[in-house]
Amino acid sequence: MKILVLAGWYPQFGRSGNGIFIVRHAEALVEASQLEGKEVTVDLMAVQPLSWMQGDGQMPLTSPESPIRHWVQTYKDGGGVLLAMWRQFQAWRSLWAAYKAHHGSVPDLIVAQVSWKSAVVAACTGIPFAVVEHWSGWLQDKLPYTWWQRALVYRALRRASKVIAVSPWLAQAMCVKVPGLRVDVLPNVVEQHFWSSEPRVLLENSQDFLHISDLAEVKNPGLLRQAWVLSGLAEKGFRLRIAGEYPSHRQDAFKGIQGIDWLGVLDSSAVAKELRQARALLLPSFRETFSILTVEALLCNCPVWLGYTPLLEQYRQHPLVKGLNIYEPESWAEALQQNTAATTSNISVSTKDAHDLMDSSNAINVSLELFQAKHVGLEFLRIMERIKR
Repeated sequence: MKILVLAGWYPQFGRSGNGIFIVRHAEALVEASQLEGKEVTVDLMAVQPLSWMQGDGQMPLTSPESPIRHWVQTYKDGGGVLLAMWRQFQAWRSLWAAYKAHHGSVPDLIVAQVSWKSAVVAACTGIPFAVVEHWSGWLQDKLPYTWWQRALVYRALRRASKVIAVSPWLAQAMCVKVPGLRVDVLPNVVEQHFWSSEPRVLLENSQDFLHISDLAEVKNPGLLRQAWVLSGLAEKGFRLRIAGEYPSHRQDAFKGIQGIDWLGVLDSSAVAKELRQARALLLPSFRETFSILTVEALLCNCPVWLGYTPLLEQYRQHPLVKGLNIYEPESWAEALQQNTAATTSNISVSTKDAHDLMDSSNAINVSLELFQAKHVGLEFLRIMERIKR
């Protein structure tokens, strides 16, 4: 069985960056097929604006550590919508021809990762396809996309053999926006090394708080700025460490604020290291479709502060999760002050204590093991096999 994954987003920084969760889904599918002894080939194809990438796209783009073949091509953006669409069409057609020349035939199945524009492209091929949605725009109150984009996306979703979202609340939002649509749930993959038993730094030995995002408005950077300034912790030697794929103009919004370390894009090993030494991960997002970071933090025994209701409800009973109002920077500032003012005996959570808390809590709604590649991949493979039949 030949499966082609069409990636709506493609990571610009190798094993890190926007869209890495799409690569992990594809790799989990390969891992599952190998475990099952099934003959499955998985290719990943993406067309990306040149301004989004760190260099010219290559075709095909292969990575020695990846079990899948990457087909990536950039197009020159700008010049208006029609010109950009034409350039994308030409890029998709070029990649499609190269794929057929390499494999000798078209794929048996297509997985469109993100509805726009991958699902629209998949719907044009005439090949059975599934759609996996990651986009947080479905969670906003207004209808997503412009009217003409909605027409194309809704048509593609209704033609798909299966529509999947990465969380229950995202699936529900899609069903509300597209009446009659049935949406299943397949979670994102969290990399295996986060399940290691490597100890975290004791909180009394840490001066760091952590935030990781691209600092887009949906991530609520305004609250983060205000809360940090109001806390006054920079004057006491504490640091707010910010990592992620943020552009310079969003970084400039923090200009003049003391006590901030800029980390840029981190690979997953560096993320794990930061989580194991942070006093808490600050996640004040207005919306989150899944939040890989939350799972990664909990596996590293790092406290997580968040307020987006569906995500908070999923982890509310977890001993390391704190719920805060995402519209009140004062409450976050107070929590920061209380965290650093508490006695060592009250705030220090050793690795053993954290594991004991998690093992003994039967109220946690989600088993974190479900997000391992082998579990996600096997479920994904079953879905593909049902479509193929």
